[in-house]
Amino acid sequence: MTKQDGRLTNERGVLVMHPGAVGDVLLARPSLSLIRRQFPQHRLGLLAGSALGMLLREGAEIDRVFPLESHYLGELFGGCDSLHLAFKNWLRTCDRAVGWLQDKEGAIANTLRALGIPRVCVQSPFSSDLKSEHQAGRYLEVLEGVPVSEVTTEPLILSSRLRERGRQLLQALNWSHQQRLVILHPGSGSIHKCLDAARFAAVVEWLCREGVFPVLIEGPSDGETVANLQQALSVSVPILRHMELSTAAAVLSHADLYLGHDSGLTHLAAALSIPTVACFGPTSPQRWAPLGRSVVILGGAFCSCPNWSSVERCRDKVCLHISPACIIEVCRELLMKHTAVADA
Repeated sequence: MTKQDGRLTNERGVLVMHPGAVGDVLLARPSLSLIRRQFPQHRLGLLAGSALGMLLREGAEIDRVFPLESHYLGELFGGCDSLHLAFKNWLRTCDRAVGWLQDKEGAIANTLRALGIPRVCVQSPFSSDLKSEHQAGRYLEVLEGVPVSEVTTEPLILSSRLRERGRQLLQALNWSHQQRLVILHPGSGSIHKCLDAARFAAVVEWLCREGVFPVLIEGPSDGETVANLQQALSVSVPILRHMELSTAAAVLSHADLYLGHDSGLTHLAAALSIPTVACFGPTSPQRWAPLGRSVVILGGAFCSCPNWSSVERCRDKVCLHISPACIIEVCRELLMKHTAVADA
């Protein structure tokens, strides 16, 4: 028995550690689901970014969040004597610990084993020992020990409370649920992964002509990209800025279509099973494509840049030379399919 919050409990746990960005962690959802099936009676704790951890907990995909922004990861590197008592006691309930991170000296693994956790696996998902091509497969390969060629996932479920928050935000922009809603994210974690403003603007203006209600999302690092897009547009489009992750998910959950780049928001839209158009370049969709039931990946010419420094110096960005006509055609098809399903 262990003591938690002053009570004795027989609960057992599993710890999962993933210090990656939002999109990276969302690609680990199939692995989290597998752990759930393997340990159905255990409480699954996730050491990851707080915002996404709370969203996954609300969707009942995990049971407990150990925020990456807090002290937990540093304590694990520091050894058993560095652990706060409550964290140490919880870890002692664990029957398995998995970490998708670099632990060259084995400090984290040693700490976990010293606490009596019988099954500990800590390995970087970027290890050259892993053979799976897609990142989600590499997370699974760490768990299973064999390469994975195909990965599937179930939609991320939001609470009715959270969806209502998203509906209210959209209604404040004068959206009516009778209108088809398209969410567009012109930014990304890097300007080097984004379409130029003219291409993106051509798609936005087509959507407006089609009578669709478009909404732009601007993240903390998207200011320049969104400003360039606004200059390229001949129409005014509502913008939602700097939303918390759960609020962004709430808004996305009402969309008939999402258009974006290789970004955490794109992975979130796909995870919510929103019809998603993802424009990729220079990153590889074979490695980083979002997981979802209705995802279309578009790209330009093959990126020949050998490393990210070359990408940053590249001026042509032929990998992102995706014609607006191509994007529009895919958007049209997905909107038609989504409307047909909704009307059925």
